[in-house]
Amino acid sequence: MKPDEFRKRCKGILPVQFCPYTKDRNSVDLEALKKNTLFLVDFAKKGNKDVVIMTNGSTTEFYANSIEEQKSIIKTVVDAVDGAVPVIAGVSQAGTQETIKMARYAEKVGADCAMVVTPYYHTPFREGLYQHYKAVAEAIGIGIMIYNNVAVSAANIDAELTARLSKIDNIVALKDNTPIAEEWFLKTTLVKPEDMALCIGTAEINYVSAAAFGFRYHGFVTSIGNFAPQLSYAIYEAVEKERDFVKAHELLVNRIAPIEAMTRKFAAKRSKISILPAGYGGAYIYQTVGKAAMDLAEGLYGGPCRPPMEDITNEEKKELAAVLEKVGVI
Repeated sequence: MKPDEFRKRCKGILPVQFCPYTKDRNSVDLEALKKNTLFLVDFAKKGNKDVVIMTNGSTTEFYANSIEEQKSIIKTVVDAVDGAVPVIAGVSQAGTQETIKMARYAEKVGADCAMVVTPYYHTPFREGLYQHYKAVAEAIGIGIMIYNNVAVSAANIDAELTARLSKIDNIVALKDNTPIAEEWFLKTTLVKPEDMALCIGTAEINYVSAAAFGFRYHGFVTSIGNFAPQLSYAIYEAVEKERDFVKAHELLVNRIAPIEAMTRKFAAKRSKISILPAGYGGAYIYQTVGKAAMDLAEGLYGGPCRPPMEDITNEEKKELAAVLEKVGVI
């Protein structure tokens, strides 16, 4: 898929996949990954829905996987999708050259877009960050999605730098994880629609908020969409198709908020060591909650997380099941 075509199709819900490990956590269950992927493809096909599948991202625990495992995940998903919906493959590594290698692999096996997170571990200066993305863009022919993830990189790609990067031909999308509403607004004013598709990286609640800025954020990344795509899509339709923020708010309050509140409750029971302020991430528990939800859904498999991430307890899984039943997911 040409970069400009991907930009036009980068909208709707973007489920970022969980990585289904075997029970012993030693291997990736590629057959389960294929089934989980086909579940999303089938959902998208019914009604020709706006769905883009994202894999090998933070939620996919790419950092815990070997390079070969990352490659097998990307190829398995691309092959399973078989062109039915666009596929974004995370290719992020801490250094530019290794990121380029993974980006070239994603292009080779047929991914439609390479997602590149802000370099983590050592934070580059502003020009070094620009040159990082420019080098990756020049190395491949498919589209690139900038992943502005403050929580894992301790850096923010602001509106001015986003606009500059959007002028590179095949940098055509943004996954925006900043929690600052003013940043969303500024990006809608400085980034031209013909240059870049704007997507919220932090799920349903922030999508509804950011969409208010001229409806320029046309999609959002979701983990809930892996096991309840109908819920995520109802929120997207309320905003994008119907322009009904009251309906979207009701869906958030009645069906998303109980899941979010339960997740925060589980996190609060554990001792947090992250020094990041509230709103910027830090201690993560949503992966294990989402994987447990996958296990509760018919025909899907989540499995355990890989260390150092921990799984929720059996008692917490019972509470999760009760909440999912209450909001009509299972």
